[in-house]
Amino acid sequence: MSIHEISFPSANGRDTIKAWSYSPLGTPRGIIQLVHGYGEHSRRYLHMIGTFQAAGFVVYADDHLGHGKTGIDNGSLGDPHSGGFMTYLQDEKTLHDIAVGEYPGIPFCMFGHSWGSMLARAYASLYGQDIRALMLCGLCSQWKGCEDAYENEEFAAAVKADPYQPAGEWFAKVFSGMTDRIDHPNSPSDWIANSPEVVADHAGDPFNTFDTTLELPWDFVQLYHFIENPEWAEKVPSRIPVYLISGDQDPCGNYGEGLYHVANLLARSGNPVRVKAYSGYRHEIHNEPELRDEVEAGLVEFLNDVFTLGRRPNRVFRSPIVSSR
Repeated sequence: MSIHEISFPSANGRDTIKAWSYSPLGTPRGIIQLVHGYGEHSRRYLHMIGTFQAAGFVVYADDHLGHGKTGIDNGSLGDPHSGGFMTYLQDEKTLHDIAVGEYPGIPFCMFGHSWGSMLARAYASLYGQDIRALMLCGLCSQWKGCEDAYENEEFAAAVKADPYQPAGEWFAKVFSGMTDRIDHPNSPSDWIANSPEVVADHAGDPFNTFDTTLELPWDFVQLYHFIENPEWAEKVPSRIPVYLISGDQDPCGNYGEGLYHVANLLARSGNPVRVKAYSGYRHEIHNEPELRDEVEAGLVEFLNDVFTLGRRPNRVFRSPIVSSR
């Protein structure tokens, strides 16, 4: 198994995106493009990437504008200068083109977590013609902070006046109420995971940051509105099987309600859907030490089922397939 670093110009015209490919032993059976979340970076998924490699997949992952090594190498950590959320999607399309160019003719799949799941949802509706399987983790839906911010005229005025000012109070408003259902939270970030060690690791990672310009939460809210619009699911190719997972104590998905809301939108549009809510867990189900192996096994099982059904077209991948832990 090998790792290759990739660099390519961002669609913002300023930065260079840093990305990596992680190849398995032998010939890959498929490509997985992994899309990370808000304020973090792609190497927080190395455990999952290793599982995907062991299952025979080559994984491609970048650090988005203003994030991770892209942000640090460009001197722009927390400052994406995106000009709008479409820039992130154009960068993901560039990485897709690199991946399928290096491995032509094999199935292309996408995994996204949190903000990455938002980007993956938008990507599927705009560029999803060749997506064989879509995996959405830490789903964001029915998020009151995002919905309130989208309607807030003061927020729009602040962005218009200076999108590069510190996010400050507007980040706090978008991410308000995240620990409301946690008894005696130790920090405002306890919604991230049950494990205090995972929360502390997130806070101490020098490639992570929630200290951003105003532009980033604005992009986040505009993207949220794009994918929560009822017409979004109708634009996703109906043949794509989708696996949706989250903790049922995750505020980003309204404690499980948003998970099933999105599943129903996709099922009504004809997509084969599988859902799993992990009882008692919060946002980063894939990083919980006692849970991550199970989460990753579920992802691989889903992919195996999709690929098997592709070889045996007379079988039916039922929609929706709903289970709980």
